[in-house]
Amino acid sequence: MSDEEEFGIGAGGPMVVEVKGRSRTPGSSRSPRRHHNDSDEYSEEEGWSASEDNESDDESVVPTHRSQRMSQRSPRKNGRSKIDMTPPDKKLKVAEKKVVRFTENGKVDKVITELTKCLALNRILHGAGHWKLARCHANLAEAYLDLKSYAVQAEYHTENAKSIMLNSVTSYTTDQEKADIYDVLFKIYYIQGRAMAALKKYNEADQMLAKTEKVIGELNKLSCVDDNQLDDYEIKLTQATARLQWKQKKYALASSQYDKLLKLMEDRYGDDSILLIPVKGRYANHERAIDMFLQAHSIAGSHYKDGHAQLIDTSLALAQAYSSTGDEDGEAAAEKYMNESLATCQMIHGPHHKQTLLVQDELARLYIRTDRNAEALSLLSSSVKDKCEVYGDYSENVSDTYKMMASIHLSQGNIPKALKTYKKCHDIECLVLGKGHKKAKDTERTIDILMATPGISNQVVLSKGDELKKRPKFNAIVKGSQNLGGCKAAFD
Repeated sequence: MSDEEEFGIGAGGPMVVEVKGRSRTPGSSRSPRRHHNDSDEYSEEEGWSASEDNESDDESVVPTHRSQRMSQRSPRKNGRSKIDMTPPDKKLKVAEKKVVRFTENGKVDKVITELTKCLALNRILHGAGHWKLARCHANLAEAYLDLKSYAVQAEYHTENAKSIMLNSVTSYTTDQEKADIYDVLFKIYYIQGRAMAALKKYNEADQMLAKTEKVIGELNKLSCVDDNQLDDYEIKLTQATARLQWKQKKYALASSQYDKLLKLMEDRYGDDSILLIPVKGRYANHERAIDMFLQAHSIAGSHYKDGHAQLIDTSLALAQAYSSTGDEDGEAAAEKYMNESLATCQMIHGPHHKQTLLVQDELARLYIRTDRNAEALSLLSSSVKDKCEVYGDYSENVSDTYKMMASIHLSQGNIPKALKTYKKCHDIECLVLGKGHKKAKDTERTIDILMATPGISNQVVLSKGDELKKRPKFNAIVKGSQNLGGCKAAFD
């Protein structure tokens, strides 16, 4: 079996069908003339009509069946409604341009909607067995995976695309068209491999990425594919392979793949490219982790001004890498970068933001590790009010903060304060998570152990609920000290 048959590509030549007969030109007298205004006609230079530019971006308005039906018609003219007779090929161009526009503006749901339109229009234009329909399925799967993180939907559409490519005869006339077909196959196997990895189907993901590598080998044989395109294919495959091996806990193999990925990206984009920041940031739990994080932070500092949001992530990641070393110098460096990240957060987002509160919690944990409990307790106490405003008074984040404060009180030997704080934590956990949750049970067990300490029950005022818990269980059967007999026993 040849490589082309393995990938589902027909080895035959171009299929050309000649249709003979009279054809009517657009200007012939038999074709009906349409009298439209210039503003209503489609313009390929503009990409969409003026009415589409004025459409509302408010997604909260739910269109009714009547409004959807009327929106497909043009405004009334001379008492009649004009029906949109735009050919499907022009509608496809409009939808493809909208995909690009909505992607740049970050409108994820509208991107999915337009890609679904492209899928339907390609089926009308090319049929149910054409490779361009498979490409639309692959594009929709990629959008689901990258924009919405919907791995199940991505797997479904890649399966449809693969079925079209393998069960239909695919013909090509030029090397460029053949390269386009191989590009579709690459995207199908690449997206399906990533989706399988997200669904923890690691063996299937390995198989899909292996097929992706074979497709790259076939693309390398084509003269119309340049080196930059091949490098882009290699970068995508290497990154997906490294992440898959990391999820499989094959850390040595993952590290070698990350080394290869960094070399490919540095050769392709340069040593100080912004695209290297997320790759160096994911280079964790490796002997060169701190060096990678330092390079990522340096690149971010050279491209962005002080106070940029990107510097928050790189500073926090670098601080966490230093904290994982466990030595004093590492903790000192971690505190420096955490304070830098916290200052940037407060300047950009203010104190009432999730990112600021996250950095504060990390800094408090660093204080606890370095036996600076007073500073940690002060930082946590000041953040409780902000967390109540951001997450709500009864939220898991607030209960975790109370639990951390209670542990600090307990380490200082202040058991009454620790009990009081633990009870606040337990009340919130019971309301948010339920009494049967593991966290609520662990907190209740800690409270019972502390209450069993001699002398503590006299110092702590119990609530009515706690007093009822201490009462012995009621039993309707009372056993007497002597066995009760009948009348004979009474006269003896």
